[in-house]
Order: sequence, then structure tokens, then C-alpha cells
Amino acid sequence: MAEDWLVLSDRDPTAGLPALAESGLFVAEFALPLEGRCLLFDYKAHDGWERGLTLFHDPDSGLSLLHRQGRAVQRHSIAGPLPAVQGVGRLSLRFDAPARLWSLRLEVVDDPSVPVLTATGSNPLPMRPEDVAALSATPQRLQRHPALLWFGLARGAELPARAPWMGLRTPIETSRGPVAAGQLRPGDLVATVDHGLRPLAALHPLHLPACGSFAPVLLRAPYFPQRSDILVSSDQMVLLEGPEVEYLFGEDEVLVPASALVDGRSAMAEQRRAVAPSVALIFEEPVIVLADGCALLSAVPGDVAPRRCLETYEAMTLMALLGRGGQRRRA
Repeated sequence: MAEDWLVLSDRDPTAGLPALAESGLFVAEFALPLEGRCLLFDYKAHDGWERGLTLFHDPDSGLSLLHRQGRAVQRHSIAGPLPAVQGVGRLSLRFDAPARLWSLRLEVVDDPSVPVLTATGSNPLPMRPEDVAALSATPQRLQRHPALLWFGLARGAELPARAPWMGLRTPIETSRGPVAAGQLRPGDLVATVDHGLRPLAALHPLHLPACGSFAPVLLRAPYFPQRSDILVSSDQMVLLEGPEVEYLFGEDEVLVPASALVDGRSAMAEQRRAVAPSVALIFEEPVIVLADGCALLSAVPGDVAPRRCLETYEAMTLMALLGRGGQRRRA
């Protein structure tokens, strides 16, 4: 989850950053295809000792992350040419300085049919989280290439697990009427589909990138919520029902990821901001909460959902059968 990130672009750094990260995962996402030679980002510092972190692309040689600390320089490279497709590319550098190993991976996030490119090597340098965070400060932020969507430095070797979230203004039904999600407090009684009022166990405020694979979805009124649009993460599960659901799946209701609802009318991909202030609602068990007529699953990774969760291909079939977005709203 968000607390597993030491640094995320355009977000205030976590308090008390370690001086060095001897191992971890550096991730950068960018829009493909990259045209010609370009610097995606370039950080240089000379305060006592020379440091640098540069990501650059060359159509022939490929993609390289150049890391400098004092006299030590390490180049991590994916050989070119890169995939010439429209989409989001994700570059992941796993580094372990004590073990003296690193691996690099380039994938197209929204097209798993594109082959993954990899590279490995030895003797990586530890990373300074403050240097990664400095890429979001002036003047480095102004120098970032427009194709760069976001970047981050995580503690572990794997991409941190994500929990569904909703925008701070999402009206959540409670025992005292609708309350903005960002104004809820632990202990508040929240209306759920299956269990009536349930006490909120905790809230996790989040400030995550709002682009690339983190791009949220705007569920528009009156198709999903009844009175105002609400912002949710792309992996937020939304409850749908109706004859089409029963016809296809033999279920009264199913859960569908918000990303599968995007049609440009009733639900839209939202990429107008760099960071999305949001919140994850946590209960003692997974529940489906009510938000202005829209039913949203509140769960953490590993929870067993109380309804069938559709796979992407199943959701696409359902959306095609439903046709216009106005028919999708849960009654």
C-alpha cells in the first residue's frame, strides 16, 4: 500500500526518510512510444559530493538509467528498440547493494501481449531517497519530459500491493446521513448493502499518482452516483445488477472494476491531476458501502469479496451487452 513507498513523485516525502536505501524497487512509468532521443529526467547534485540520477532514451541503444554517487557510476540499460506501441511503459529496477545484484524490467502495462524486456547485472549503488524525491522539486520537476507519468522508490523488491480508494468528497451513507469520505472517523456507522450499519475500523489517507497505471476513474451522475460525480481508483470494485448480469453469469449481482466501466460517458478515465488525494475505508471484514446510490466494495488485498468479481474479459462482455452507460446504474 502507500506506506510501502518511500518516495512517490509529486507527493510530500514520508517523514524521516532513511539516508540510504540499500535495496528496494525504483519504478518509472511513461507514455509510449518515446520519440527520438530524450531525457525523461535528470538530477544532479554537488553538495559535498557529486550525485546524479538520469533516465534517457535513444532509439537505437534503448533506455538507460544512469546512477552516480561520487566517483562510482552504474548504468542500468534495456537494449533498444523499445516497443513501438501506444500505451504505458513501466520500467522497474530491483536493486540489492549488499547482495551486489540488480535487475531491470520494461513492460507495457495495458498490453500484456507485448513481450517484456529484461536485463540483469551486478554491483548496484544504494539509492538516496532524498535524491529521488528531489526530482519532484523545482527546477528538476520543470525539466522532466512530458512523457514521464510518475516514478517512485519502494522498500521491497515487489511493487507494493494496492488497495481500492475513493476521492475525499465521495458522499458515504452513514447513520447521520451522507458524509464526505475524507470527513469520516473511526467508529462512524457506515451503511452497507449486506450488514446494515457497520462501524468504520480505520481510514488510510492516500496521496497517489493520478496517471499511468494509477489513473483513477470518474463515475458520473446520474449513471452510477445519483447527484454528483465521484472519483475512485481504477481497481475499485463497483456492484452491478440487472437482467444482463443474471443472463450472463447466473448471479443477481456482480462486482466490476471501475476501469472496465470506462466508456467516455457514464465513466471516464481521469488524468487531469498529478496526484489524487484519497482515502481507503477499512472495516473488520470486506463490505459493500453505499455512496450516493453507488455501491462500492471496501476491502484490502487478500480479502474474500462477498460477491463474484468479474475478470476483465467477463466485464467487457457485460459492458457490451449493457450498451449505453445510462443502463448501468444499480437501482
